[in-house]
Amino acid sequence: MNKTAQKESGEFPRPGSVEHNFLFGDKIQQKKSLKRWKRLNKYVTIPLYKLGIFPLFGFGKIFLLLFTKGRKTGKMRTTPLEYRRRDGEVYVVAGRGGKAHWFNNLIANPDDIEVKIGFRKFSAEYELIEDVETKNQFFIWYVTKFPRDAKFLFGWDPKNDKPENVDFTSFSKLIKLVKIKKRSKV
Repeated sequence: MNKTAQKESGEFPRPGSVEHNFLFGDKIQQKKSLKRWKRLNKYVTIPLYKLGIFPLFGFGKIFLLLFTKGRKTGKMRTTPLEYRRRDGEVYVVAGRGGKAHWFNNLIANPDDIEVKIGFRKFSAEYELIEDVETKNQFFIWYVTKFPRDAKFLFGWDPKNDKPENVDFTSFSKLIKLVKIKKRSKV
């Protein structure tokens, strides 16, 4: 499907977006994009977050640090993720779906999860949202509330796309939506 046909049909992610490159780019493009993100996270995002600089400047309202135990190595892994609060709940999207390393670590070691949001760090648990209609509602909310971010991430066009006219079903089937909450004490 060409770019114009895809845009008119409302399918996401659209060509040129981050998610499209991760999901549909050729192997070289995917590897290159992933390497660029890993380098940015390793040398900029994670150190600035841990030093308290990112949260100090408000990035703690957008990004969290997810600490998971590696499914292969058993080492603790740190991953910065964009998150959004909806109705007091914290949601993260695994745009690469089941290919995301942090997602696979989360699934493999559910008892070894910690999250740092802003200056607060806590033991966490997760809920995988699998219902496509729930994901669709999440994305309608997301594009309404954060249209510029949606444009960058999956090609939403805030000037021409209308949430009530778009079906996110095919996109919702590609990604994983995770709700993260503070681990309840037993």
